[in-house]
Amino acid sequence: MFGDPVHNPMEWPIKKLSDLSLQINSGNTPKGGEQVYVDKGITFFRSQNVWKDRLEMDDIAYIDEITHASMNRSSLKHGDILMTKTGRINTDNSSLGRAALYMGEDDAANVNGHVYFIRLRVGVNNKFILRILVSDEYRDYIRSVCVGGIDKRQLNKDHIENFPIICPPESMIEEYIMFVEQIGKLKLAG
Repeated sequence: MFGDPVHNPMEWPIKKLSDLSLQINSGNTPKGGEQVYVDKGITFFRSQNVWKDRLEMDDIAYIDEITHASMNRSSLKHGDILMTKTGRINTDNSSLGRAALYMGEDDAANVNGHVYFIRLRVGVNNKFILRILVSDEYRDYIRSVCVGGIDKRQLNKDHIENFPIICPPESMIEEYIMFVEQIGKLKLAG
């Protein structure tokens, strides 16, 4: 409907992701690392939990309230986009740049240092931005801008802030998201 979101053949206006965001940051590893994980508590997302358009909870970690409070800078809000920071690029399931929506409650989860969270401005459609970030074209773009070794790479905060995002009219975005959600419901029913 919008064409290639990277090469933008339809010539939509483009904004940097930082211009559409209130905050883009990564979390950090709590003091003590895995030793501070608890059986129940605040959900703590790591890169293995963030996949293309979904959060995997099988191997989720938890931190206590005190640890969470000490990491309040990376406390998640409903609707934040999570994106992995590091990973291998020469695999089909590359862990670099995978993105998913956090749809839990405000301040009930946190992220470690291998995961960025992107908090968008009011009125910016997080589902549309996610669709762009998980597209095949964007996967290739991410691989072209990341830094690091031959196989293991990293996205820096500057990379993410400078991601070019197409900005078609809001009415088209809403129509597109309704269509995508309808297809998702049909897949679940089928």
